[in-house]
Amino acid sequence: MNIIKAAGLVFDYIRRDEEDKIEEKKRAIDHLDVEIEKGSFVAVLGHNGSGKSTFAKHINGILLPTEGEVWVAGMNTADEDRLWDVRKTAGMVFQNPDNQIIGNIVEEDVGFGPENLGVPTEEIWKRVDESLKAVGMTLYRKKSPNRLSGGQKQRVAIAGVMAMKPECIVLDEPTAMLDPNGRADVIRTVRELNQKEGITVVLITHYMEEVIHADRVIVMDEGRVVMDGTPREVFAQVQQLKEYRLDVPQVTELAWELKNAGINMPEGILDRKEFTEAFLSVCPGELLKKPAAEEPRSSETAKEAGGKEGQGETAIKAIDLNFKYSSGTAFEQQALKDVSFEVRDGEFIGLIGHTGSGKSTLIQHLNGLIRPTSGDILFHGTSIYSE
Repeated sequence: MNIIKAAGLVFDYIRRDEEDKIEEKKRAIDHLDVEIEKGSFVAVLGHNGSGKSTFAKHINGILLPTEGEVWVAGMNTADEDRLWDVRKTAGMVFQNPDNQIIGNIVEEDVGFGPENLGVPTEEIWKRVDESLKAVGMTLYRKKSPNRLSGGQKQRVAIAGVMAMKPECIVLDEPTAMLDPNGRADVIRTVRELNQKEGITVVLITHYMEEVIHADRVIVMDEGRVVMDGTPREVFAQVQQLKEYRLDVPQVTELAWELKNAGINMPEGILDRKEFTEAFLSVCPGELLKKPAAEEPRSSETAKEAGGKEGQGETAIKAIDLNFKYSSGTAFEQQALKDVSFEVRDGEFIGLIGHTGSGKSTLIQHLNGLIRPTSGDILFHGTSIYSE
């Protein structure tokens, strides 16, 4: 049974001048025909501008077709009298959870949707409990969303959609702003909702590793479906995907490269376990020999290989930086603690850390967007906070 059906779907983005005359027309969806089965997990892939996010917004009725029709659970999204029911049936989670979270407390935010639907108070709290449990956020129900990591915020956004009891959840690049751990948490949550709750999932994404467990992968290009099949069927066609400016999972590409080099690797490998088993079964014996120990590189050798040791004067110096969000309130949160470092002229510095580690907060200190709770930043010896 299909829950979503697009028939001859066309959508044009139109720009008009001051006199309301059409100045530019850009076709984003070009006669799209797609049906999605109820209870399935479908991933939609495509490069920027391929039409995948535009399609997602049609499922929820955010956009209406220029031509053609979109049906959700038997309801035409163009029927104004059914639009509310369409949006109750197909909930949507956006790329940035901060655009979707409005409550000051997690449980209040999750309950906001069903409250707007007129759900009785007792039922609202029941749904809040169930939704937070489903996404693993029960322990954070009394927390402020501002104190959560990006991945945790996205799970709260998913819980808020779940509390409205949709039959389908459309996720439009929900992990684009998250680190690898945050992405893994969100995708794990989505898979569990699909498998345990039977909720139809439509996932729009750029990350190939996120779709290997989907039931079906749809690839879009220039507003049309150009590939459609299981993850294994789609990712077996590496060259074709590259022509559509898409990547494949790293292990899939490695297996493909080895096959092109003459090693009889199977097509469509999706994870490391599959790769390891396949490689060990077919690789020439000499490749399994233990390589000779590599001589440790001297600092001069490392420098020749691309390392660059800063020799200039100190450009930036951070001295015992401390910063607290909402300092002095019940929501106080330490973001930076006793951070000190130097950056010399000409150096290229990488800054890494998980979501919530303080890296973005630190960067915003470097150009004075945020003032530290204590400590200082010097630029060529002068405090950036001096007047």
